[in-house]
Amino acid sequence: MNVMDAARSIGIVADGPVSGTIDEAKVLSVLTELANDNPAQVDLFHEAAAHVLLARSAGAEGPLTDGTRLHPGDATSTQLRYRSEMADLFLDLAIDIGMRKESELVPTA
Repeated sequence: MNVMDAARSIGIVADGPVSGTIDEAKVLSVLTELANDNPAQVDLFHEAAAHVLLARSAGAEGPLTDGTRLHPGDATSTQLRYRSEMADLFLDLAIDIGMRKESELVPTA
């Protein structure tokens, strides 16, 4: 799976503008899958994961926040990130991978 397909699969890239929030764990999970599938680019995926962790918080849902829970009774909290920021991150990641692959194809003088 390529980076943009992965981003589409979790709903952070669409045909129009994206808005709202996404669970940080979903983003990190798809980055882990991509890293496992592309060992030559693993450093770029690790860097992207670090950016996810440092990204601006869009809030949290959990037992102490009275947020809406997908799984009632779940004791863990969910860290949310802004979809638009995650979309930008995936776009940058796709560009970085493309640039790296392009530089591998260009013969050195």
